[in-house]
Amino acid sequence: MSKLTAIHYRLFEGDELVVDAAERDETHDFGGELALTFQDGQKLFVSWVGEPVQYAIGTQGSSHFLPDARLTDFDVSASTTWADLIGQEVALHLAAPDNQVLRVSSATGHLLLCSFERGSWRADEVNVCKQAPAPYDA
Repeated sequence: MSKLTAIHYRLFEGDELVVDAAERDETHDFGGELALTFQDGQKLFVSWVGEPVQYAIGTQGSSHFLPDARLTDFDVSASTTWADLIGQEVALHLAAPDNQVLRVSSATGHLLLCSFERGSWRADEVNVCKQAPAPYDA
């Protein structure tokens, strides 16, 4: 992939506090999606999905949600959470065949995007963290 140039959280009403958590480099989760933008103009949307198992992490080139989903975009590109990845060549790969953890990594750092919420895997939330929540070993 080319260099990561922007990260937007596309949030439902009530999830806005995760923007502050991203700035403080805290683990956070939300029900919407992330939009990753690359230097070549490509966008990749990451969210919880229903395939290959219910409540997995998935990626695609367009939004996972209908146009009337009422998501609001928040630019978190300058946040502390994403500092090691923005402006870097990144690689994305699923940590295991169950599609619960997507690892986004560069030469300087990594983040995990997990289908995890309130202590449970296979959730309809995206959890952004540096270390996978227990009992997962990514």
